[in-house]
Amino acid sequence: MIQKIQNPKKDNQDIPKQFLEHLLEIRLRLLIYILTLVITSIISFYFYPLILRFMLLPLNQKLFFTSPAGGLDLMIKLSLLSGFIFSLPMFLYQLLRFIEPALSKNISLKIITIIVSSFALTILGLSFAYLIGLPAALYFLSSFGSDQIQSLITTNEYFTFVSRYLLGFALFFQLPLIIFFINEFYKISVSTLLKFQKIVIVLSLIVAAILTPTPDFLNQIIMASPLIVLYYFSIAVIHFSNRHIDSKSLT
Repeated sequence: MIQKIQNPKKDNQDIPKQFLEHLLEIRLRLLIYILTLVITSIISFYFYPLILRFMLLPLNQKLFFTSPAGGLDLMIKLSLLSGFIFSLPMFLYQLLRFIEPALSKNISLKIITIIVSSFALTILGLSFAYLIGLPAALYFLSSFGSDQIQSLITTNEYFTFVSRYLLGFALFFQLPLIIFFINEFYKISVSTLLKFQKIVIVLSLIVAAILTPTPDFLNQIIMASPLIVLYYFSIAVIHFSNRHIDSKSLT
């Protein structure tokens, strides 16, 4: 029986072709996401007065801008921030679809569930930041004022303050999903995760100190607490996910 010998030159010629196909796919998926971002930002621009009132509610005072285009600048930034948040599911969907060939079959079947879970965690993170973390930070900072010293907050400073706070919490709340992904590629035991709990607590405080717009320790505790709680929640998720696997096979 004569075996067909593969031509190595042909395989080498296929490499640039495959690379070009990947680049075209990346461009297509990036264009789809950018289009989604533009649409959600335009919708956010239309509802700008409502979004602005929602954003200013924790502050409960007027903002000031120091340049002729300050008001327009805030409108554009706030619309883009809102559009970015609402376009995150599409970004995650396009990312997962692109890397799907490298994923296990188990993850590929759960893409929609992962996207919904990620968006739900994002909403929880934003809600916690808006309802608990942000008011606590603003109250703490306002306590340094007096009859002789009053704040004159600009639109740019407040937008930077709030956006860092909200996006920081949104990122923090993705921790269970990140650990779930790691577990799909490299099985983790609950005992292994428990060994790292002290390190996670210290790192949570360090990350909170970096991302927290205010230097006070109380606010850093408020920002680090959800990350610590989410880590223990992730341990419960891993325990549920690996319940049918022999404990001896786990690391």
